[in-house]
Amino acid sequence: MQNRTKTIALISMYASLYVALIFVFMEMSYGPIQLRVADALIAMIPLFGLAGVIGHALGVFISNIFSTAGLLDLLNTIPSFVMSFVIYYVYKKTNNDYTIIATCTAYSVVLGVTVGWMLSYIYSLPLIATILYVAIGNIIASVLIGWPLFKVLKKVGVHHWIGQVTRSVEEK
Repeated sequence: MQNRTKTIALISMYASLYVALIFVFMEMSYGPIQLRVADALIAMIPLFGLAGVIGHALGVFISNIFSTAGLLDLLNTIPSFVMSFVIYYVYKKTNNDYTIIATCTAYSVVLGVTVGWMLSYIYSLPLIATILYVAIGNIIASVLIGWPLFKVLKKVGVHHWIGQVTRSVEEK
């Protein structure tokens, strides 16, 4: 029971922090040229474990309810969930901090394509430029902000505080 409660608390904490960052930086979080500062949290998923994956998907879903692109933007919860799971899974299997850079970049490319296509379709914008703008914004948030934040939080030992240490990390 205690483990389930802790997991629900971690999911809620991650999702609410994601939504709060979206609203604090609302002007930058939506539209064809966007920098979702909240996407820096995607690099924290290895610290949160599967609770981070679910929290990220929930945070994206709630945030996209308020998107200027309308309810169509809710569909972007699916690639966000899949790619956040990839970040979690690859890190868990490799226990290599640099995989976060690669998987966050992959996340940015996938979201660049899906969100860019949607925004291009809705607003009649040039497809390639819109994909590039969204992907670059995601790379800035997830890699240039998120990865250094991950390194600091890992060094401080946040993953021990929240109890999301995998066996492979403890053994090494």
